[in-house]
Amino acid sequence: MQQPENPRFKDSSDDKSRLDLILVRSHRWYTILALGVVIKDRTFDHYIVVDFETTGLAPGYRPVEIAWLEFDENFCEINSVESLINPQMPIEHGAEKVHGISDAMVKDAPTLDDFITVQHADKFRNSNVLVVAHNAKFDLPMFAPFCGQATQLCTMELGRKIYPAAPSFKLGVLAKVCGVRKVPTHRALDDVETCFALLKHFSQTKSLSINQLIELAEAIDANAMMPFGKHKGTKIANLPEDYAAWLLKTLDQDDWVARQLRNTPDLYI
Repeated sequence: MQQPENPRFKDSSDDKSRLDLILVRSHRWYTILALGVVIKDRTFDHYIVVDFETTGLAPGYRPVEIAWLEFDENFCEINSVESLINPQMPIEHGAEKVHGISDAMVKDAPTLDDFITVQHADKFRNSNVLVVAHNAKFDLPMFAPFCGQATQLCTMELGRKIYPAAPSFKLGVLAKVCGVRKVPTHRALDDVETCFALLKHFSQTKSLSINQLIELAEAIDANAMMPFGKHKGTKIANLPEDYAAWLLKTLDQDDWVARQLRNTPDLYI
């Protein structure tokens, strides 16, 4: 798939070097991720791209729609499913305006538990599942309880590593940057298909296997910049220790900035 003509989004030699060699500090070990080298040979029973539309973003939100697409380790699609979900609570007006799903539309839909455990025979319960999602920390908590073991792969994190100059890392923006034809619509299946197309784009254009994509998403990037706040544009590795400590207390532990901080040598341990 061809890259957009805008030179701002063409791979620079700096971007390539950042992909070719990334120092990783994770779970108290150091290693080098190099293209063509698989760090961990992980295997999964299921490879799933998942997306949820929800009642809103407030704590306690529940799904109103689910879609997943199953694929194999070679990125070949196996099947896809979608369904409205009865959240058993009202849908916020703001959320309805985004995805167009109303209380009336979901009143006769199955609950999430019924959809997965009954209609799909609880197929992930005893399985090791790779769960791909865009902003996976949002979707994974709703899906992981139905898996024996769930490993996340976040396409937003991959976008940050591969296209750091992108104007944002939202699904639609990255799809446009990468020349992906599928357009997200804030409906679950469309967004799943866009996410999968983005994942395949990352794999094909950078010649990365699924294991290498996982390692890349989890890798710590020594050149990562603060995206917000009074130190916006400063390398995370160069942040003052008191500010880094404050961020770690303030940010969600799964936030990518927090992960960078926890895994940056000599900054804040």
